[in-house]
Amino acid sequence: MELINRNNFKHVTVTLIFEASALNRDEKIGGNILSLKKLKQGDKTVSYLGKPAMRHYLFETLVKGYNWKACPVTLTERGEVVQFDILKEDILTCPELDAFGYMYTINNQSSITRKAPVGITKAIGLNSYEGDMAFYANHDLVKRAIKQGFDANPDPYNKEEHISLYKVSFTVDVDTLGKDEWIVDAQPEFNNGLIKITLSSERVKEIENAKPLDNKENKYEVTNGIITWEEVKVGNKKKYKITFELNEKEKKERIKQILEAIKDGLYAQSSGETNTIVPLFMIAGYVKVPSPVFHPYIFVEPVCSNQTYKVLGVIDALRNSWIINKVYIMDCKRMQIEGKEEFIKNVKDEKRISIIKDWDEFINEL
Repeated sequence: MELINRNNFKHVTVTLIFEASALNRDEKIGGNILSLKKLKQGDKTVSYLGKPAMRHYLFETLVKGYNWKACPVTLTERGEVVQFDILKEDILTCPELDAFGYMYTINNQSSITRKAPVGITKAIGLNSYEGDMAFYANHDLVKRAIKQGFDANPDPYNKEEHISLYKVSFTVDVDTLGKDEWIVDAQPEFNNGLIKITLSSERVKEIENAKPLDNKENKYEVTNGIITWEEVKVGNKKKYKITFELNEKEKKERIKQILEAIKDGLYAQSSGETNTIVPLFMIAGYVKVPSPVFHPYIFVEPVCSNQTYKVLGVIDALRNSWIINKVYIMDCKRMQIEGKEEFIKNVKDEKRISIIKDWDEFINEL
């Protein structure tokens, strides 16, 4: 069986700029006015997409592009909170749990929490919001109703609108992706190909088709990876640490699919409108520490009537010592790196890192 060699993978960070329109709505204001999420940045007001919205668009893209499975949900024991059902799925069988993390409450006293290996920043608008508002009404349906003899009137509403450039970063922590650890009170059981993990008297997880591995105690091959457990001390109490570890092939495939989706653009719909999260500019690099090191440096400046832009800050971003060798950069006719030719020459002369324009070459370094 092909197991994980964790040193084979590198953390990845990606920063991109895209253009979109009113992608993340906020609470209604004034009864029938759909607002945007907004915040102050310096002396201007900008719209933004929250991390949950970006997570949603990335996951929906992975579902459509690579058939990722949506994890089933359940309720907490009190029935108050919806949570992912880790009795039915785990990180080995469900990429969503692996990539985006979860918190599962067992009872009022304990829970199992997984930090998201795929880190996502807010997507902050780079153009100021100037108070654009649009008026809408359901005229078409009203006309049809009147033709059919109903006494119908339009139901007007207003929407805040904003077309803007946005900057967002994604970071993949390869130490966390593909590995999960649970601490439980009861020792897991293995019998005739079936692993039983007891979380509480009413919550027992069963994993079928398990095979003892390498003649080692408490180590089993299961779908997409291995499960092991060992006794540990938590304070003065005896507990059991269960480790789920994804096989190398599946882990690499998941990372590649995440990066391919980000590069090629996300599937995004908001308020019934199709929208775009397709990079106009993108910089991606391998890093020693899974931090979005490019993010604070990258900015744009309009060149011609806000139709074309130059990208600022790339040279500054590349001075970070967490960056490992190769960096992929993509710009376009509408959004080009400031002083591009000189920039490429300087980077080449320094010989610390190399700039790659071929995405396949970059992704194969994973």
